[in-house]
Amino acid sequence: MIRRVLHGLGVLWGTLTLVFVLFAMAPDPARQLAGQNESEEVVAAIRVKHGLDQPFHVRYARFFEGLMPIGRHGQRWGWVGIDLGRSFLTDRPVKDAVMAAMPATFLLAVTAMFVALVLGLCIGFGLSLIAGSVLDRTVLGLAALGMSAPSFVMAIVVSWLFGSVWNHWTGLPMTGGLWRVHPFEGPQLAWSHLILPALTLGIRPLAVVVQLTRNSAVEVLRTSFVRTARSKGISRTRLLTHHVLRNSLNPVLTAASGWFASMLAGAVFVEYVFGWQGMGMLMFRALEQSDLPVVLGCVMVVATTFVVVNFLVDAAYAVLDPRVKLSGAR
Repeated sequence: MIRRVLHGLGVLWGTLTLVFVLFAMAPDPARQLAGQNESEEVVAAIRVKHGLDQPFHVRYARFFEGLMPIGRHGQRWGWVGIDLGRSFLTDRPVKDAVMAAMPATFLLAVTAMFVALVLGLCIGFGLSLIAGSVLDRTVLGLAALGMSAPSFVMAIVVSWLFGSVWNHWTGLPMTGGLWRVHPFEGPQLAWSHLILPALTLGIRPLAVVVQLTRNSAVEVLRTSFVRTARSKGISRTRLLTHHVLRNSLNPVLTAASGWFASMLAGAVFVEYVFGWQGMGMLMFRALEQSDLPVVLGCVMVVATTFVVVNFLVDAAYAVLDPRVKLSGAR
C-alpha cells in the first residue's frame, strides 16, 4: 500500500511538472494579458505582480511549496492548507475557482458513469447468454462505433438532434448549466440540462463496459468451476449472480476507474458545446487565455482523482476476487 501511495504521488508530481514546463516554454503570458499595444512598463509590472520575472526554478519551487498543506504559520508550524496561487486574469484564488466549478463537473461525470455502468453491465451480461447470435453481433458493432466516436463530434450531434431537431418531442435545451435564473424566483436547479451532456459523455464508456462485460462473462461461463457448479445442481440465477457476474467484474472495474478520471478531462469539450459551467469550461477558458495557475489547479484535480480512484479499485479487487492480494505486484 505504501508503494502504491508513493507511485501515485510520483504520477501527480510528473503530471504537474510536465504542464508547468509546457507553459514555461509558451509565449510570454504577461504580454498576452497586457495586450500587444501596451507599453513595456505595464508588461513588466504584470510580470512582477505574478512572479513571472523570477527564474524558472524559483517559480517551480514556489508552486510546489504552495501544494504543501503543512508549513509555518507565524512562529509555529501547522496546517496552512493548499495554495494554488491566483488567477492571472481575475486575481481570484485558484482554489476558490476550482471548488466552485468542481461540483458541476463531478455531477456530470458521476451521472454519465453511473448510466454507462448500469446499462453496460445489463447489456453485456445479457449478450454473454446469447453469444454468437445476430443480436450479439449487432450490438457489438454498435459498441465499436460508439468507442470510435470523438466526444466533441458526438456532443455536437446529440445537441443538434435532441435539442433542436427533436426538441418538440424531448423538450430538452441545446445548452445550459446546472443552475438557471428565474426572473421572479431566482436561481433554480435545472436537472433537464444534465441529460444531454451526461448522455454524450457516457457513450464511449458505455460501449467499453458492454464489450468488456460480455467478453469477460463469456470466458467465465466456459471455465471449469462453472461447469462443476452446474453439475452440482446450483440454480441458474444463483450461478449467474454469485459466480459468473462477480468473477466478470475485474476488467470492468479497471476500465471504469480509468474512464471516470478521463471523463473529468474529456468533459472540457462536452461542457463547452453544451454550455455546462463546470471545471471543463473553466479549463478551456484558462487554456485559451494562458491562465497557468487555473490550468494547473484543474490538472491537479483530475490527476488526483485518477490516482485515488485507481487505488480504491485495487482495494476492491481483493473483495471481488480473493485470489488478488493488495501486497502482490500488479
